[in-house]
Amino acid sequence: MARNAPFTERLTRRLAILRGRSRRSLPGAAPNHKSVFVHMPKCGGTSLSEAMYATVPFNERIGVIDAVSTRSAAAMMHFDQNDRFLCHEDLEHGQHTFDLREAMMLQHMAWGTMLIHGHVFWSDKAQTHFDNSYKYVTLLRDPVARMVSNFRMTQRAGIVGEDVDEYLESPVARRHAQVYLRYLSGRNDIDPADTDRMVAMAKERLAGFALVGFLDDTESFFANYKKVFGVPLKMARLNSAPDKKPPYSDGQMAKFKELCSPDLEIYDFAKELRASKPRTTASAVRNATAPQSS
Repeated sequence: MARNAPFTERLTRRLAILRGRSRRSLPGAAPNHKSVFVHMPKCGGTSLSEAMYATVPFNERIGVIDAVSTRSAAAMMHFDQNDRFLCHEDLEHGQHTFDLREAMMLQHMAWGTMLIHGHVFWSDKAQTHFDNSYKYVTLLRDPVARMVSNFRMTQRAGIVGEDVDEYLESPVARRHAQVYLRYLSGRNDIDPADTDRMVAMAKERLAGFALVGFLDDTESFFANYKKVFGVPLKMARLNSAPDKKPPYSDGQMAKFKELCSPDLEIYDFAKELRASKPRTTASAVRNATAPQSS
């Protein structure tokens, strides 16, 4: 839940979650499967997560892997400092935070938590030990629009400065541009020489998700969510940026798009995956993305 929302808004949202959980606590009203919501940054996930919380009956657990506190905890564990920026995902030591979140996700899976939500990477350990016990859900957004939104947010947080060109040449920009690649490969930084292989891996893993939605088509996502989990979602639009989009030059926008090219490929693949009938399987993607012998 957004920390900076006014008290009355936060109260209203909490009451909506409680009402939903009360309804789902009736016999036969719970979701038909446990799930992990892989929350991609700046993709409307706060709204979706609260709608998903409202589907969990009171006799089941919700595992929220909080973003800010895990950054601080990772800094304490690795550097003995209570600093929420030292291990920020966008910065050099961000992998420590993702490693901590993976451990927390595995703990919740071992506990049988019904809904797990957080900015978490793909976990090979989760697949090895829990396989089909959890269905994976995510919500995607056009990568360039997402990157612009992320840039503005990190400007407000003081992580990057006002110079757009300087930002576009920074490691922070590269991480902002490659969110889907990072989250689906399980690495906070991707070696450029390894990008093609990691993109193919990301596609294969995304094909195994039970549900992939798009921020510009939430109605289809709601309908598909009900088909997969047997319960409806109600979601309001939240977390819109407080200021207008800064005016970037054509050259700067071209650079944004260039940096986002791996994520654009993954995003376009996800769109094609949704449109394909019958649904493409992970094995089919593995065959399609495998290097061809000459």
